[in-house]
Amino acid sequence: MEKITHSFEAGRRGKPDELESIIATEIGATLLEFSKDARFDLRVCGGYNASKGRYTLRVSGEMSHHLLQQDEAYRSIRKAAVLSINRNNLLNLKEGELLMEYGLKPQSGALATNGAAGDSGNPIAVAVANAPLFLPWERYLAVHLRNIFDCIYHQNGKVPEDIASNSGVVHLPGLRSDGKIGVNASYYGGTINSIDKVTLAIEHEASLHVDELRDKAAKVALSEIACLGRKHNLYDAPTWTPEIIVNGRGAWNEGGWKVDEGSREAKPYRDGFSTHGCNEDSFSGEDPTKVSATGSFIARQIAVSIIRNGWAGYARVALDYTIGRDEVGLNISTAGTLSEGMAQEFIEAQVQNNIPLKINDGITRFNLRNLHIYHNIAQTADFFHNSQFPWNRAIHMRIQ
Repeated sequence: MEKITHSFEAGRRGKPDELESIIATEIGATLLEFSKDARFDLRVCGGYNASKGRYTLRVSGEMSHHLLQQDEAYRSIRKAAVLSINRNNLLNLKEGELLMEYGLKPQSGALATNGAAGDSGNPIAVAVANAPLFLPWERYLAVHLRNIFDCIYHQNGKVPEDIASNSGVVHLPGLRSDGKIGVNASYYGGTINSIDKVTLAIEHEASLHVDELRDKAAKVALSEIACLGRKHNLYDAPTWTPEIIVNGRGAWNEGGWKVDEGSREAKPYRDGFSTHGCNEDSFSGEDPTKVSATGSFIARQIAVSIIRNGWAGYARVALDYTIGRDEVGLNISTAGTLSEGMAQEFIEAQVQNNIPLKINDGITRFNLRNLHIYHNIAQTADFFHNSQFPWNRAIHMRIQ
């Protein structure tokens, strides 16, 4: 079996691209509060006007025609944006202090039919046995470590007690909100072999010397990786102790929109798996009729269900939607991890018999018209790290 390397990068919540994704999702929740059948496909791009000393935000894309004409909708969009900016950057920005610009166009209602697909797309999702939440290890660890450093930042440098006990790092003051975490992992087929490298880029106050940041951040990351490895019976010192790189270019004391602007306008930065051949875009700023979003959730539930049913140790599920057509293409590959007596054709047939694949089916099954789903996605800042999201829960498939 050949070795293959996969990588994943997770942006911290104050990173411009990530923050724009969060804002777009919160705006989506706002629009669903106005109308549960709201249509929208948004782009959010932030920045900083140095001459005026004010943050700026451009919201463009498409929105239901009747919402375009409501002043209250725009006020709610501004409020959602300011709340997100303040929550994730620990700011106290007032609504009138944010410079807003809009470039919104009417969203076509004709694309929402989705009895037949309203758009074309190829959502892909992956599940892996013996891994947290059945996620690929590099994906889980990147987001997990991102969450830890965001938590330390929001707790004014206090390290969570269990992590402090394991790492010996009790306090890490001086973090700022921008940054990202990348993880490289190697597999043989669908089975994890090693965590090879973890790259942390963390914005910090000048009062926190980069050498102290490097030492403490590396200890936190290594201890958490070791704990997870032991928990899943994978810990092996030569292969489960990765190289840790923290702020490889030195001190980083200024980040966010003051020095950078999101280059992806909320899509597709964080929401595809970005690994294992997954390349669909996102739910950020999209209503649930979009193939890229809801289709990815359907694919994810199928992948988790295959692992939960014990049919394989690895599942990569690819769906194929064609605009205006009822049929949904399905391909499931297992990287040589099929259980005894299983076959690819058999699993695909069982999925077709047990799990409805159309977009409207997913909207209903996952309750995607519920604005609270959007709020929870924005707060989690990830689609797959919350086991309560319905697409992360398996369906028991009856063999037919």
